[in-house]
Amino acid sequence: MTPLDDPDYLPFKLDLVMRRVLLVRLDSAQRHETAFLDERALPPQVDGGWVNLEQLLSTRTEASSADAIFHIGHCGSTLLSRLLESWPGVQSLREPLPLRTLAETWPQRNHAESRLSPDDAGCCLDALWSAWSRPAGDGERVMIKATSSCNALIEPLLEGRPEMRAILLDMPLRPYLATLLKSPDSIRDAAAAAADRLCDLRARCGDDGLFLHALSVPQQCAMGWIAERLRFAAHARARGERVLRVDFEQLLAEPETALARIARHLGLAPEGVAAAMRSPAWGRYSKAQSHGYGREDRAHDLTLAMQRHGADIAHAEQWRDAFVQRHPRFAADIG
Repeated sequence: MTPLDDPDYLPFKLDLVMRRVLLVRLDSAQRHETAFLDERALPPQVDGGWVNLEQLLSTRTEASSADAIFHIGHCGSTLLSRLLESWPGVQSLREPLPLRTLAETWPQRNHAESRLSPDDAGCCLDALWSAWSRPAGDGERVMIKATSSCNALIEPLLEGRPEMRAILLDMPLRPYLATLLKSPDSIRDAAAAAADRLCDLRARCGDDGLFLHALSVPQQCAMGWIAERLRFAAHARARGERVLRVDFEQLLAEPETALARIARHLGLAPEGVAAAMRSPAWGRYSKAQSHGYGREDRAHDLTLAMQRHGADIAHAEQWRDAFVQRHPRFAADIG
């Protein structure tokens, strides 16, 4: 058996310049522990190696398709992925790096400078997802939590995998802005994603007057939030029961009800909700499980952030309101 045939080996890095893929062996315990499948997840002694991209593209697996969590960033997706591991046999893969690499090149796949042809880009996405869909050890199914920059891949994944189901996770604008503004790294992440989100928003609403350079950083965050809300609403209308919108604030406020909806959507046993309600993940910082951080801690931090950054939040909310006034047909989707 080669690493490409062994579900314990994950496509870990995609090098499009050299057209190769790094395969790394990670067992179920290692996958459970890590918050990000990037360099931070590598064990001290790495078991793996590079294979030609063509080898990956020519390999097909029989595993059922993994389901997915897509999100706007900094909205509880890591916590949700950990809660889903409360169901026996469910394994979560959090933010595999090759998916981010492919998402970055996806908009250029029809351009002359693209390193992947349109056909190769689609085949690469399919081959990577197939490889990640194989659970390690005695696992039964896989849930992939994508990076927030990968939302352009929702459509091709749903189109190419009829059995796949997706959760689209976000939150209302005010707590989203407070979450970002209380952390320099978070606000930088959202601002870095703003260019791609602006392009998607311009195409979706036909507003040629949107320019990134004309927006303050808080306004860029509000614009990105609107872009993803409209994207998620469009997918929910187009894909019906295959897509479930989840509001993270509602998950925190009514966790049992929200988890029951999610379980039904994914075809998980309803008995697992009780185990998810008892999960220690509720009281831990999701990206670093050794740190205590519960719902009360989050509420306290958000209250402070809303006080400290009230002017920036109001500034961004005013931009949201002005956008809705210019484009009233999107008011219901923006909320």
